[in-house]
Amino acid sequence: MENPAQDREYTINCKRKVVQFVYRWVVTIRHPVFDDVVSMSFLEELASDVEADCQLLGGKSQALQEEASLMHHIMSRLRRYQDERLETSGLKWKLPPGGQPICLFSAISNPSKNNRPIIRPNDDIIFRVYCADHTFCTLRLAVNATAETIKVGAYEKCSLRHPVQDLRIVEVKSNGERVPFRDSEHSIPTTVALNSCIFLTPKDHMDALTCVPEQEKSEGAEISGDFDSLSTKELAYHMTLFDWELFWNVHEYELIYLTFGRHRFQQITANLDIFLRRFNEIQYWVITEICTSQNISKRTNILKKMIKLATYCKEYYNFNAFFAILMGLSDVAVSRLSTTWDKLPSKSRKQFTEYETLIDPSRNHRAYRITVGKLPSPMIPFMPLLIKDMKFTHDGNKTHVDGLVNFEKMHMLAQTMRTLRYCRARHLVLDPPVSKNEADVKSYVSCLRCVNNERTLMSMSQKLEPRRT
Repeated sequence: MENPAQDREYTINCKRKVVQFVYRWVVTIRHPVFDDVVSMSFLEELASDVEADCQLLGGKSQALQEEASLMHHIMSRLRRYQDERLETSGLKWKLPPGGQPICLFSAISNPSKNNRPIIRPNDDIIFRVYCADHTFCTLRLAVNATAETIKVGAYEKCSLRHPVQDLRIVEVKSNGERVPFRDSEHSIPTTVALNSCIFLTPKDHMDALTCVPEQEKSEGAEISGDFDSLSTKELAYHMTLFDWELFWNVHEYELIYLTFGRHRFQQITANLDIFLRRFNEIQYWVITEICTSQNISKRTNILKKMIKLATYCKEYYNFNAFFAILMGLSDVAVSRLSTTWDKLPSKSRKQFTEYETLIDPSRNHRAYRITVGKLPSPMIPFMPLLIKDMKFTHDGNKTHVDGLVNFEKMHMLAQTMRTLRYCRARHLVLDPPVSKNEADVKSYVSCLRCVNNERTLMSMSQKLEPRRT
């Protein structure tokens, strides 16, 4: 015989499980849930149904009281998120030739907050598109605009004679490498490499594209003029805060989009792109600072300060910057400066040797993985390694096996994403060092001027210390 009481209890338990699962889902995924129209509608309907069930149960409403509280919490987070989105709507970014996109102005009502805003698909970004003769036009488009949209916009401004269907958007790197984009690709301005330029060209004229003068010239004196006057600890402190804001804005889903392909999800990876570009910016900044210093005593002092800077970054658990600095010091343009290295104090040389062991890539970066595995959060991880882990898992395992989802692969991908989440389990709080010129240091670390052409850097290095015959 059917027992109505048991049936009711079973139904209530099922509803509890649904609400608890949804709550965990929202807390884990965060804003992508609120950005999806279908998910939003589902949450609103579920909250309404839970409230209606509580009223229907009358005196037994205690049964779903906890679940009603959870849904209330979800809806409160939703409203708070919508308010924040309204405050930060209409953000406009400018893409400089090097460094990070700059937020120009917005409708942010609370200017006291210093947090760097998240780049969203519908934000506007201002950037240049060059032609083969190095003339250019300036476009203002949504961050998620496709290469096709950029092509049409630039075509209308540049007045090229070729039909628009015969044109292509191409990235030209500072070393002359050309990378064409498919028309369906989007978020082009944030995906290009450090010190790259975007070109519009006929498909059969790609080989004629050359770097613009701004990409080729080496502004050594202007680049290296401030580093000597800055406190190393203060530099590491503000560098870590700046890097943390970039890292904090990266959503775990962006790793999925980058690994499987943005086109599969019609989503952007702008925040991840600029954080990865930050690594290259720091790495080449280190090389540039050393290779643009003509005086050997000054160059040795810069080398010593860079090792000290790496020490402070390691103490702040900023392993992304730590790796970037060490890889910059290990670059052949720097490592070949034997006379400079010979003048380095033995203490600094010993410290550098110890750090080389930590960044050793052998056995899948075992030394680094063991070190960070013992540390508490928060920390800024070596991001390229997490990307490598994701791509290795994706390329080495099928997504579907015999028509079924390969959950073993999904668990391996999730483990890397959990690592990212663990690194941000707590907010970063650092004791600020004594500062005399905080504004100057913050401005300096936000845009590290650098040369990232390997041939140019090697040429500069050989002029400092000619090759021995």
